[in-house]
Amino acid sequence: MNLAPSDFQDELAATARQWLAKELPIARSRALAADHGDLPDAETWSQCAGLGWLGLGLPEACGGLELGAAEEVMLFRELGRGLAPGPFLASVLGAHAAAAAGRADIAAAIADGSRRVALSLSGRVLDGRAGDLLLTLDENGGALDEIVEVAPITSVDPLTRASSLVRATPLLRIDDTLLLSRGHVLAAAQLLGIVEAVRDMSVAYAGSRTQFGRPIGSFQAVKHRCADMAVAAYAVVGQVNQAALYVDAQRPAAAFHAAAAYVVAARGAVRSATDNIQNHGGIGFTWEHDSHLYLKRATVLAAAFGPLRQAHRPLMAPSRQEFE
Repeated sequence: MNLAPSDFQDELAATARQWLAKELPIARSRALAADHGDLPDAETWSQCAGLGWLGLGLPEACGGLELGAAEEVMLFRELGRGLAPGPFLASVLGAHAAAAAGRADIAAAIADGSRRVALSLSGRVLDGRAGDLLLTLDENGGALDEIVEVAPITSVDPLTRASSLVRATPLLRIDDTLLLSRGHVLAAAQLLGIVEAVRDMSVAYAGSRTQFGRPIGSFQAVKHRCADMAVAAYAVVGQVNQAALYVDAQRPAAAFHAAAAYVVAARGAVRSATDNIQNHGGIGFTWEHDSHLYLKRATVLAAAFGPLRQAHRPLMAPSRQEFE
């Protein structure tokens, strides 16, 4: 099994990275959050849809590009690296749910950006507004409802809107165990992007910041933390790429590999983002520096499907795991 990205996949990732750096850098996301407007704004969301980001893996009949989870992973890796705000995860999963339920109209509306999908989490709503769709996932599949009313609450991540669900109207239900597995894979890809971003941030700072006449990267504690981040990224990248292929192929072991990717990525991202703050010393605790935002986003993604221990169930389910 070749897990190395193809030239096309590398180009897709590079294009997304460049676009996000130019059109939706973290500084602009901060400004949008401070203005209490939509995250991202309607024009930016429409542009993302126009790039095909919301329908990479959808059939052409649903407004998609008929690619696969491997290409979605390349995109979500960059979304994580750039801390892109917005309901990308829920919208892509919601579009897949609608397509699997035979609702090509809903899937196409999500893919073209005219409808957003929020993520339901234990009575909370992530990145949802009245009129948006609401995706609820479980081990057997998922459901799409239409949000009628929500009440805003404070989010741990300032670039993620949070609210309490007041009222919603049921729309459709899909029984597909691979839907949660796809969610695990895409969330793991975002978390991988976070690990890579904070690794690069720490290495750059450790090479330029001096203490006692030496770069702090020469100190054992700092260099070990940077090395741990590199190992964390290395551990995730192969697992998430393999899990994406298993999900696309609908292999029996897809749930196992997807959950493994998510658990390893979540632990690695939270630990790496925490160590990044340590490497930056006092700077990491200030509002102006971006390091705390990576930790907060990692924390949200690590709880996006409920307590992380729930993702251990597919790992403990088989008495013997065959690696194909």
